[in-house]
Amino acid sequence: MVDSDVTPAQTFHESTKLSYINLRTKPPLYKLYMDSPMIPLPADFPGPEAPTLEAVASVKIERPANIDLTAIAQLLFLSSGLIKKRAIPGLGEVHYRAASSAGGLYPIEAYLVCQDVPGLEAGLYHFSPSNFALHRLRQGDYRGVVSKAAGSDEALSASSAIVIFTSIFARSTWKYRARGYRYCLWDNGTMVANLLATAAAISVQAKLVTGFVDDWVNDLLGLERDKEATFCLVGLGRSTTKPVMKRNDPGPVKPRARELPDGEAVYPEVSRLHDASSLATDDEVTAWRGALSPEKSTVQGRLYPIEPLGSGVRTSKPLGDVISGRTSVRRFIREPMSLPQLSSLLDYSTRGVNADFLGPDRSSLLDIYVVVNAVDGLPPGKYYYSPERRALELLKEGDFRDDAGYLCFEQALGADASEVVFFMTNLGGVLDRYGSRGYRVAQLEAGILGGKLYLCAEALNLGASGITFYDDDVTDFFSPHASGKSAMFVVTLGLQHPKNRVRPYRSRRAMVLDALARGAQDQVGATGR
Repeated sequence: MVDSDVTPAQTFHESTKLSYINLRTKPPLYKLYMDSPMIPLPADFPGPEAPTLEAVASVKIERPANIDLTAIAQLLFLSSGLIKKRAIPGLGEVHYRAASSAGGLYPIEAYLVCQDVPGLEAGLYHFSPSNFALHRLRQGDYRGVVSKAAGSDEALSASSAIVIFTSIFARSTWKYRARGYRYCLWDNGTMVANLLATAAAISVQAKLVTGFVDDWVNDLLGLERDKEATFCLVGLGRSTTKPVMKRNDPGPVKPRARELPDGEAVYPEVSRLHDASSLATDDEVTAWRGALSPEKSTVQGRLYPIEPLGSGVRTSKPLGDVISGRTSVRRFIREPMSLPQLSSLLDYSTRGVNADFLGPDRSSLLDIYVVVNAVDGLPPGKYYYSPERRALELLKEGDFRDDAGYLCFEQALGADASEVVFFMTNLGGVLDRYGSRGYRVAQLEAGILGGKLYLCAEALNLGASGITFYDDDVTDFFSPHASGKSAMFVVTLGLQHPKNRVRPYRSRRAMVLDALARGAQDQVGATGR
């Protein structure tokens, strides 16, 4: 007798089919408001001439400048704007944005809340990179709603404008599945890095705020729940008019946005994590905010003091030129960089972020590990970088190119780069202090520091590329020093190959593991390392 209930078999068969990602369901690159007033942004602003390394490192503005529509245009364009378009045979038109994005998917949207500033009325606006314009969603000064949601953060309350970054999850999870949530936070981080550097370059004060009542901000923006959500806020400028701080219900956003996609790109684990990491009340925001006491590590290996560039910093490429010309490297040439170059990359990118989850000394949540493949003045090996000691600690000397390629998800970039920087954190300690929200901020800060590395590398005529990785293998590789730590983000650095195309790659380590997988012996404890 044939089983009449074939639904389980059909369901199983459909759910286990293999195929490439469905290109027909790719979410649109841009969010469009179809019936909102549009304010074109001035496109004739000068590119910031400040040396990039100084702009990236600056966390304090000595003589703050007033913000106006031109400054807003600079800040939005150089953090999340559309820099250029290129027609590629077989691919069609490709869009390049100011900050790097995993897979070029750009899940991050930018909104602006401001008081009356020269050239722009108070309101809530959505930034449209495709036509370089602001679309007004609400009229009036809503800084008070945002400030109240953020626990009346003093710096945010005193800002004349606030950029709100959100993520449309489906743009990333469409390709990267649930892991795409991490990529959304990395992408947000690289945008924030550009924004903070640009603000420093034009003398606009800026502060990153990550603790806020999520629903209050999401409701203000009129976001579709589980499809788009707020990640962080950045207060800009100094206002002479304090916002009204009372909480009010702004009502629905009237302009209609093009509907966001449904279906296969929605992953329940992403929604569960985002909900678990959300804050619901003023009291939760107040209790959440504060610094994590940094862990002090003991020196176990030989220290190599960093040697940052001196006068060269002042003459490094201007920030405007760096952002406009920045690109992700697809292939490195196996040639060394100098120790002053590596020192400058590490030093200027790790001088702290003005953020609500870091203390007055801006001690990072992250630990920095480096695989040095080719640096003049340093033996190849694995290192730990200590910003406090301003030194690289040699954990083990040796040629680890093959290991770096394996750790970087079997990609040649890791093996060919001059060095690979791994941002890691004691995730258990971060979660104990900040709860699930700590996961967001650790990933976000890793993206920010990675974005700073991108800018510094371009300023020194080097290349950079963010890359994914085998999580537990990274921890094992840097242990015992990295025992108990989790990898957040990885950036490869070096000299770009003249033929900037992906090189096929297969590590010896992966081939050994494949061979072991085919073996008949007991595999308990067999790692191939």
